[in-house]
Amino acid sequence: GRGHTASMSASPPLQRLEAPFAEALRRFEAVVTGAASAEGDGPPHVALFREYTRLCQVALEAVEVELSTPQGDRLTVDARRVKQDEATVLRAERNTWYLLEWLYQDWPHAPSPVDLPVRDATSLSWGCGDEQAEVDALFEEDTSLAVAHAVVQWLESVAYERVDVVLHQDAFHRNTLFRLVAGLDTAGLVTEVDPDAVSRTGLALDPEDEEEERRLLQSAWQLVRAGRLDRAQELCDACGQPWRAASLNGGQLWQRSADPAQRAHGALNAVPGEGNGSVDGWSGNPHRHVWLESCEHLAKRAEDAYE
Repeated sequence: GRGHTASMSASPPLQRLEAPFAEALRRFEAVVTGAASAEGDGPPHVALFREYTRLCQVALEAVEVELSTPQGDRLTVDARRVKQDEATVLRAERNTWYLLEWLYQDWPHAPSPVDLPVRDATSLSWGCGDEQAEVDALFEEDTSLAVAHAVVQWLESVAYERVDVVLHQDAFHRNTLFRLVAGLDTAGLVTEVDPDAVSRTGLALDPEDEEEERRLLQSAWQLVRAGRLDRAQELCDACGQPWRAASLNGGQLWQRSADPAQRAHGALNAVPGEGNGSVDGWSGNPHRHVWLESCEHLAKRAEDAYE
């Protein structure tokens, strides 16, 4: 329906899409009339959503090029702001069609969630069974969970595009340690530099160390929000905080180790392997509930929003 009405209510930033959208809709209707899909896979309207997404991306890239060229540098402040607003609207339009494509590509065939069989709650709460298998089964049986997961994946993909991470050289409290070793004034600062020193003592780090810590936390949060836990862990390792990288890994589901190909269609796509730890054919965190409770407790105590 949106494709039919685009020309009736398009805002100025979307006017450049009117003609391409109309042409894409014309071609789509011709294909549907011929009882064939333009792409040959999935519901026929997915091909239209995919084409709308592509057209939005082309228009967005054109605006971004205009802003990045020498001509763009010569724009007035107001004219540049108009172009930036246009890019924001086009990006949102593209993401909307991308969401529809994502949802309808593998839309669950079941019309509504089915009654779930009674399960042993301890298998998910206490790590007594294969948690990944339980989660996979829940996603297979409850279509609302599958749809919700698709939306989460879309949100993560959108967030990842906006991630702005600068690899910091270190964040291991170098300045605080120097003050302690050199015997300089440490009034109000921690006298130990272990990971829990600040929360345990209520004292502060050297101001430069605090700023490094804040930047690291902000960067790690962007990556976690974008679903890139692996990159967040790599960042923490590279910045001299391997303990933080290890703590981020505590949310891994407890599961039987398997060939990654056997997990390819898992609802959370969790692949056991290097980095997760494996004990007697099992990997993940058997005490994940403790990890979750600890995260909640630490989040309530944290002074930094990103932490």
